[in-house]
Amino acid sequence: MLLPLLLGSATVFVSMAIQVAVVVVMLRYLLRIVNKQQRSSGFGFDTYVISIVLLILFVGHLAQIGIWALLFMYLGEFSDFLTAFYHSAVNFASLGYGDIVMSEKWRLLGALEASNGVLMFGLSAGTMLAVMTNLFSRHRTSSTDNGKQPN
Repeated sequence: MLLPLLLGSATVFVSMAIQVAVVVVMLRYLLRIVNKQQRSSGFGFDTYVISIVLLILFVGHLAQIGIWALLFMYLGEFSDFLTAFYHSAVNFASLGYGDIVMSEKWRLLGALEASNGVLMFGLSAGTMLAVMTNLFSRHRTSSTDNGKQPN
């Protein structure tokens, strides 16, 4: 019981470190773009920014699911990556289909991965909120600078 807990906790830590680093770098890059484009705040620019953020967050989640899948394969729970990745995605998204079950020795890893997924989806939602708040505040600032009343 202790080995799965330690191994799972280490994997959660690695997964979180990757996602946090990606989010920080992405936000710095996007804030630089947004600040350079002070007057370019139209629909196209907003769509571009939000799309880039969503894409990067999604790729981060896929990478984390892949890390868990590789761990499951390393432990001998699955013989092919596709099945391990599917099982990992179900765990990460907290779906809990139950169509594929790991051995009793390693089943705690499923719960740890689900906890990891919940945390990372929360981080992604917070990131999206921060980006959209920044875009919205730019629109408010832009409309008051042009002499218009904010809505």
